Amino acid sequence: MPRVAIIGGGPAGARAAFRLAAEGMAVTLFEPRADHEKACGGGIPARGLDAYPFLRDPRLPVRHVDAILLISPAGREALVPLPEPIAMFRRADLHRAMITTAVGAGAVLAAERVTRFDRDAAGWRLLTDRPGSPAVADPFDLLIAADGAGGFARRRLAGTIPAAELTQAVGRYLPGITGRTATLRFYAGLPGYLWDFPRVDHASVGLCAPLGSRPAAALRALVDGYVAARHGGAVLAGSEPYAALIPGAPARLDASRLAGPGWAAAGDCARAVDPLTREGIYFALLSADLLADAILRGRVEEYPAHFEARLGEEFTWASRHQELFFDPRFVERMVRLAGGSRRLGSILAELISGRQPYRTLRRRLILSAPRVAWEARALWRRHGAPVSAARDS
Repeated sequence: MPRVAIIGGGPAGARAAFRLAAEGMAVTLFEPRADHEKACGGGIPARGLDAYPFLRDPRLPVRHVDAILLISPAGREALVPLPEPIAMFRRADLHRAMITTAVGAGAVLAAERVTRFDRDAAGWRLLTDRPGSPAVADPFDLLIAADGAGGFARRRLAGTIPAAELTQAVGRYLPGITGRTATLRFYAGLPGYLWDFPRVDHASVGLCAPLGSRPAAALRALVDGYVAARHGGAVLAGSEPYAALIPGAPARLDASRLAGPGWAAAGDCARAVDPLTREGIYFALLSADLLADAILRGRVEEYPAHFEARLGEEFTWASRHQELFFDPRFVERMVRLAGGSRRLGSILAELISGRQPYRTLRRRLILSAPRVAWEARALWRRHGAPVSAARDS
């Protein structure tokens, strides 16, 4: 059995460690921050919960969200019920639980930061910030990079992700704020969105947009304005800021960035992130499974092809439609119709849950257009158009 080193213990790294260790492989997971609260929303829709039943473990703290409030650039609002709730996790809880499961399967956790690695005839030789660490006394046959979009291993093995293909996210954790409704807020001229996700004992409010589209300070001002208007100045004063970089999926997959001689990348390192929603946890787990399957077959070189077959079509569609998806006219119309049409609300709920693929979305919307228009007109004749004034700038 090959010896495997995994750099990074997030969802992708921990999942790969579990899968490989459970099959008897010698796996060392290098993760210096086992209780790290990663900067993100932490939401996993029904698609992910079905694919990974361990996420339904009652011992894992979770907040279930059963409705999404959409807010358009003009301040119009529409509440979309979710027949299948989204699970909202603290990343520290999820992080800890997955690493514990991997260790229980036989993986070795090295709470150390890898500072260097090189490959020779014997395999991969690693150095960490712990001098003389026994975890790196022997070489490894396979190296898995799972340390994030800007991680050391990602840069060394697969190169730096171009700035034009990165998303910046800024946000705040709001203590004591929770509930069962999440909010998605859109802004004119911003190819991204703000999220307000309730968790077990706090809320995560963040905003994502392409790197360089606006200064980070301007994005932070939008977040702070939203928090102050929606939750109050006292909550803003007691909040904790965060920031992160999120990879975008390329318009065309480059297999050389997913695997090479003796190495492979998973999760954010493999850019396994939805280009529109920036959802990453489910895709991180999926990429880890695709990689583990290839390794267990003894054919790690097949991993890029399987990644492309599962994710390529959806990611390509999303990458090519970002400009349309965040166009203010499109968003205004979508929110306006969602507020008056159960049919459109149902389609959006399935899209949010992961049940509605991107590649068939346009056709379904076209086929549903007459019904959507009829429902919207009927509701507005009875109650008036659902227009709300903007509550934040």
